[in-house]
Amino acid sequence: MIYCDAHCHLGSRYFEEDREAMLKRMSESKVAKAIVICCSEHDLMIGKKLTDENPGFKLAMGIHPQDLEEHDFARFKHFKKLVAEYKPDMIGEVGLDYYSHPHTKTYQQEFFRKQLELALEKDLPVDIHSRKAANDTLQILKEYPIRGIIHSYSGSIEMARLYLKQGLYISFGASVLFKGSHKPAEVIKQIPLDRLLIETDAPYQSPIRDHRHEPCDILAIYEAIAKIREMETQELCRIVENNFDRVFER
Repeated sequence: MIYCDAHCHLGSRYFEEDREAMLKRMSESKVAKAIVICCSEHDLMIGKKLTDENPGFKLAMGIHPQDLEEHDFARFKHFKKLVAEYKPDMIGEVGLDYYSHPHTKTYQQEFFRKQLELALEKDLPVDIHSRKAANDTLQILKEYPIRGIIHSYSGSIEMARLYLKQGLYISFGASVLFKGSHKPAEVIKQIPLDRLLIETDAPYQSPIRDHRHEPCDILAIYEAIAKIREMETQELCRIVENNFDRVFER
């Protein structure tokens, strides 16, 4: 039995002082497959090394919607060069964030479209960030027949069904562990198991105050989701691993 983390930032500076120890804890917890999200060149250099050394790790590269304070398309040209050089397994995370950056909506949409076009050109799946922007995210995705993942889902079952109709997988994180968080559980109960993924978003989204999230923490998320679906954790692991592998099938 192994665990898969469908979204983690292993190259993050938050792991700078003890990355090897974190990776050891990850391995000891049987988190053997992971999508390593890289949204900076710092993270990318580390992420590339980790994915080269670990066959179960997949490299994802993207321009994050929160990083678009300036309208600079030279940055996208540079990003395309990095994609050609590093040859990622996935484009991401990319998308729209109207919660933290409503003032850059137009830039976000333009960069989202450009990165979806690049994913189609390279025949790569996409990891999608959408916060307070579900309708625009869906409408843009309808323009591009991509495959991929809606990361850290916390929306309604109605919107989840629309994403599923687009052929996307839906990934859930530690929100299932937050007190008073009922919406994710309701969605998890109703979506097809063959479209479900699980993530930490480490080092972010820790359910414990003042605790840096790590991939090894994913075991608690698996157990919570297994309980919601009234199934054994071992069976959930098998299903999620199959889903993880299918994301990257061409």
